[in-house]
Amino acid sequence: MGELISLEEKKIEDQPHASGIAICLDCKYEWVAIAPLITTWLECPSCSLIRGRLKVYFERDGLQWECGCGNDLFFIKPEGCYCPNCGKWAQLPE
Repeated sequence: MGELISLEEKKIEDQPHASGIAICLDCKYEWVAIAPLITTWLECPSCSLIRGRLKVYFERDGLQWECGCGNDLFFIKPEGCYCPNCGKWAQLPE
């Protein structure tokens, strides 16, 4: 069982929060997390790296790309899509 953290002690109980399953993009550890809505990255309770993300995305049926590092989350920029785990640009088929 993981450590429970009091929101009162963190002085963030009045902020809106999201909760759900989180995953570390580095070690792939999964846990239940709660964080303010403005949170982008979470600290992984397993490896202590700031590489955790909430898994609150919608996945459609069909083909899905995965980076060579094993990550299937991509950031989209005008120049293309890149992996936030390793930083490599996605090579999408034409």
